[in-house]
Amino acid sequence: MRRITTRVGGIRERHYGRPLMETSSLLAEPANRGSRRPRILQVLFSFRVGGSEMFGLHLARQLAARGAEVMCGALDGPSGPLRQQCADYGIRTVDLDVPTVNPLGRNGLSWGLVRRLRELQPDAIHLQHFLGLNKLGIPARLAGVRRIVVTEHSVLDVAQSWSGRTRARFSWRLASDVTVIHQSIKDYLCEELSVPRERVHVVPIGIDVDDYGREDRHACRASLGLGSQTVFVFVGRLASVKNVLGLLTAFLAVQSRTGAGARLLVVGDGEERGACEKLRTSHPQGHLIILLGERPDPRPYLAAADVFVMNSRSEGTPRALLEAMASGLPAICPAVGGLPDLLAGRGWLTEPGDAASLEAAIQGVLDHPDTIASMGARCRDYVRSHFDSRQIVEQYRRLLIG
Repeated sequence: MRRITTRVGGIRERHYGRPLMETSSLLAEPANRGSRRPRILQVLFSFRVGGSEMFGLHLARQLAARGAEVMCGALDGPSGPLRQQCADYGIRTVDLDVPTVNPLGRNGLSWGLVRRLRELQPDAIHLQHFLGLNKLGIPARLAGVRRIVVTEHSVLDVAQSWSGRTRARFSWRLASDVTVIHQSIKDYLCEELSVPRERVHVVPIGIDVDDYGREDRHACRASLGLGSQTVFVFVGRLASVKNVLGLLTAFLAVQSRTGAGARLLVVGDGEERGACEKLRTSHPQGHLIILLGERPDPRPYLAAADVFVMNSRSEGTPRALLEAMASGLPAICPAVGGLPDLLAGRGWLTEPGDAASLEAAIQGVLDHPDTIASMGARCRDYVRSHFDSRQIVEQYRRLLIG
């Protein structure tokens, strides 16, 4: 394994990459393609750090390691830290030039996109979210792309608006296959939006558990100025659906009552960054919160922490949580989406949107720190047995290449 190390804010950030031809088990070659490797276009929402983006990037890396020629593009602009990470992995990035002004072009009626896809000549295209299918489904069909697979990561992304539901009701027909990361998402698509069950496959997120560890825990804590106090960590977008502001408020309320001196690391960025910063700077206990901003590699911060915590209004199977569990961290999470299944006996569930429930869970961890280590070991074992990336990649290989 090739390890690339950079230093950001005093902490080493590790990026693990594998040579593109590391394994001898190449993808099956279509008979009419001669000696050319299967070419896959992986389309992220953006090159910013997010759950679906990291999922798509790591899948691209793993498919490339198995012999495919993989390109990465993004719907929302050509720049962002994940573009450099693609380069670190040896994955070619491409500009798709998705229209942003013309209403027809924004909804997939773009000859420019057809021409661009014909230039790239992918054998298969993998899209994240039905929004991606809406923008690229028709151009991909007109460009003659043989396999079009879309992965939906959350019910909220489809259900939150009439336009989102309408888009999904019609655009699923453009896909060769639809995958979802949790059974509840399949149930919603099939029961509420009438997508045929045989067209929807439940494929969990895959994690390379061996890439996650806490061997450098003491060095990571020292770099952040942390001592022996209990450290909570959140990794994700600072967006309304994640309700990070509510998380910060609950954490500060507990600290104000108990003076426990625990710390909260917040790894991520988004539209609520300003509100979070304002709360942190205006509160007497605000110095106990560290807003780290966007980081392409969360592992040093997971290694430094004791407990993962999130306060989302909606989730499927969040990659950030799986990465934390693979690192041996138990978690505090709301009982939404697939989270109750993930945390059964491996963490603490809270009532969604209930500040008192979240505060009680944080307080419970502080009162009983002896439970952290045993739960953390169960978390790592669970991820290894249920979310092995090798099995997940094989499922996508069959869907994309056949």
